[in-house]
Amino acid sequence: MTMHSFGTVEFPAIIATRAPIDAVLCFCYGEIDCRFRVFDNPPWEKTIDTLVEQYINVVDENAKINPNIWLFNVPPPPRRDHLPNPTGLDDKFPFHGSDAERLSYVARMNDRLKESKYPFVDIYDKYCDEDGFLNMNMSDGYLHLANEKPLMEYLDIKLKEFGR
Repeated sequence: MTMHSFGTVEFPAIIATRAPIDAVLCFCYGEIDCRFRVFDNPPWEKTIDTLVEQYINVVDENAKINPNIWLFNVPPPPRRDHLPNPTGLDDKFPFHGSDAERLSYVARMNDRLKESKYPFVDIYDKYCDEDGFLNMNMSDGYLHLANEKPLMEYLDIKLKEFGR
């Protein structure tokens, strides 16, 4: 599911109703939107602001059922040429916009998410290279984060801070 589709669902409390009331829900949306949707809907700044606003509205609806919601940062974008077979993946993993544009999209989206009232799980730096792109050694070799250790360490610290 994309941030766009999550933010525009007809019945927005789709997640919180399925989780125990004391569970911490950590939402992570936006990667597909930054890789695929934003470029095709200029101006990109307004598109991102609208996506995040709609997303937070649905998160707010979920928080009425379960207030323990955290937002995970949008993961670093992969460089198009770092994928093992970019041509063969175009249909499955489309890229719209240059690497630099997509990096800007992710940065703006994460900045907007940080501004929300929800705890922001910010471990972007654990998964990016020196230029801010996805560190392929921390990925599944394509688009997804694969090394859970930085996340688990972060969550362990934060859950203790919240007395969990």
